[in-house]
Amino acid sequence: MITNLVDYFEDIRKRNTFEWTNDAWIHQVLPGHCEMFFQTHIERHANLRGDLHGGVCISFADSFMGTSCFTLGKAVSTLEISGNYLKPVKSGSLLRGVANVEHNGKTTMVTTGRVYNEEGELVFMSKGTFFVLDVITLPDLPWQVIAEDNPDEV
Repeated sequence: MITNLVDYFEDIRKRNTFEWTNDAWIHQVLPGHCEMFFQTHIERHANLRGDLHGGVCISFADSFMGTSCFTLGKAVSTLEISGNYLKPVKSGSLLRGVANVEHNGKTTMVTTGRVYNEEGELVFMSKGTFFVLDVITLPDLPWQVIAEDNPDEV
């Protein structure tokens, strides 16, 4: 049941058919802000050294940065995304991604993102430019600052 905007955004995110998104969940949303968690897995997300494959962080960042745009009532498509890897991450780690909208334009939006490891260390930084496809009306639901724990984890 959708009772708040965190649930609303999570319901939309779960419709994504990109397989890795099954291991991610929204933790917090506010206007222009999104925090997500992503549980990486050795058997699906590692490079040959056992570290997290570089494409994982950029895909994760694309998702939580795009969601931060959506919190402002805009459906978007990625125009450009870049990232800097600051530290290696072992596959199997739980990551936290945080995004903020820096520019909320009529046709484009610019976001910044950060990914932190389980120790709270910054491991990846990103910036993205998104094209505004449509302005949408968000449902009249309350913002829930912190989502409940991931229901798939026990």
